[in-house]
Amino acid sequence: MARTEGRGTKATIIEGSLDSHTVGRRVGRLGWPAVTLKMAGGLGLLLLVLLALLALFVHKARTGNTHYVSPTGSNSNPCSQASPCATPDHAFNIASPGDTVKVTAGTYDYGSNAAQFMKSGAAGKYITVTCATRGACKIQNSVTDNSTVVVLGGSYITFDGFEVTNTSSAGNNLGVYVTASFVNVTHNTIHHIETDCGSRGGGGIKIAESDSINSYLHNITIDGNLIYDISYRGGSPSCPASTIQTDGILAQTAGTALRVTNNIVYHTSGGWGIFVGNSNATNNNYNVNSVISNNTVFSTAMGGIIVMSGNGTTISNNIVANTGQLSGRCGINAPPGVAVTYANNDLWNNGGGNYCIEWGTSDQRVHSNDISVDPALGTTFINWKADGSGDYHQKAGSPTIDAGNSTVGLPPDSDFDGSPRPEGARHDIGAYEYPN
Repeated sequence: MARTEGRGTKATIIEGSLDSHTVGRRVGRLGWPAVTLKMAGGLGLLLLVLLALLALFVHKARTGNTHYVSPTGSNSNPCSQASPCATPDHAFNIASPGDTVKVTAGTYDYGSNAAQFMKSGAAGKYITVTCATRGACKIQNSVTDNSTVVVLGGSYITFDGFEVTNTSSAGNNLGVYVTASFVNVTHNTIHHIETDCGSRGGGGIKIAESDSINSYLHNITIDGNLIYDISYRGGSPSCPASTIQTDGILAQTAGTALRVTNNIVYHTSGGWGIFVGNSNATNNNYNVNSVISNNTVFSTAMGGIIVMSGNGTTISNNIVANTGQLSGRCGINAPPGVAVTYANNDLWNNGGGNYCIEWGTSDQRVHSNDISVDPALGTTFINWKADGSGDYHQKAGSPTIDAGNSTVGLPPDSDFDGSPRPEGARHDIGAYEYPN
């Protein structure tokens, strides 16, 4: 029991003398559980606020900052949305891993210089430079000879959504030149690159070649690009049939994990629509694990697709038509003695044959899981035009719908437009997925 002590006329309870029964009664009478609940509620609210701030911090750490570029900006500006910079590579140079450089529509003319993106991001934190409206940001210059419009010299970067071209009458060799690993080149339009047709090679997108120190570049994705008029003037090829290394995409490296997917390539002369790999990988029996899938290649002066290092490479779901018009090269070409997996391609009317082993006998036959459809029949595309002016989405009932392979070589999970694949039972063949 509690005891009391007299202090004048008042009594003071000595709390230390309470027994357990009295404690129970006093707790109930004084409302301590209610006080405790109020304290818990306050702590819970504080915890929620702290968690929200932590989530915001983590999101910021993952997504990084955004730097803005506009044709009306200035490189003395802080690259904020209110005060944008003037050139994409300047904003890129102040970016940190995980950041995004967002470029406003307009023309960015580099004159006699190249747009140079030489800084690296980090694993899981790519620096992304992107056009806010796909294809509406034009990067151009007037350089000539063995030079480039854009050079991607850093690792862990994504270059996305630009138009890239050269304005000189003499022409230059390269549209986009990649000299590092872990690079994504996506959703760009690259055109009117007039090469010198020489042995140094060139094209719309080129990865550093086999005779350079970068001959084993790897983990490079080239996806959803439109590439045309590479050494093509007035609808005719500029390079002679003897030229072999002016390509739409020249991914000439012995490195692993190259992905060339969802690209549309036409009007290239002096080389192939798509060229992947080099003989160093074959000679050393490297397993390159590259994927060449869901591309649409047509109306090229030379061949369609060539792979030079095959072990582990998959060539699937591609449309290759009317290639080899000048040289008589093949639709799909591979070296002998390497493990290339072919799956569900659509090949038609390729000058040197639909398939060739190295520079051997032409063969218009296709594999058992392929199809061969004349696009001029009007059954494949919404509007087939051999000169590139058509609409190459599938029309309803196209033989390419659900005719691809969805498992071999991990084909892309979206199409040229960014629509998910597959929409039906299997991937479609070509750069687009139906329905569009």
